Amino acid sequence: MKTVYILLFFLFISGCSSKNAFYNFDMDKHQQLSAQSFKRIKLTNGEEVIGTFSSIYLNEVYPDRYNNNEYFFVYVYLKDSTKKYNIKLNSNDSLKIKELYYDNRFSRLISERSKWNRYYLISYEKVEDLLNLQLFVDKSALASIKYQKNTQ
Repeated sequence: MKTVYILLFFLFISGCSSKNAFYNFDMDKHQQLSAQSFKRIKLTNGEEVIGTFSSIYLNEVYPDRYNNNEYFFVYVYLKDSTKKYNIKLNSNDSLKIKELYYDNRFSRLISERSKWNRYYLISYEKVEDLLNLQLFVDKSALASIKYQKNTQ
């Protein structure tokens, strides 16, 4: 009798396992992948928040389209908009950087669109394993977002 209860319990649990965390949301495959890849860092100076640094690793979201280099959709907000900044991958400069309008082709991947953010599509040379996306403000490293490449 105990065996029957155990089998019924496992059958019940396995029947629920076909749903993922996005089951109850109206999201397509790319939106789900971008939600998993999305990372944001609050930029601070002591206790004061001075901005945000956000990114999506596009190679994970659109592997058929973005695969010959490393591609990121990045957006930055700094309270002091006069500050100069640079975004590097593993301390290397980008191959190409394109500033995007706030309502752009990647807007459907994120839940926010703000005119005060600066949006970019950035490509870098191919990297083997760990991706360390760094924001430099006035030539000093201010923030870092790390991704582990999917090796499947």
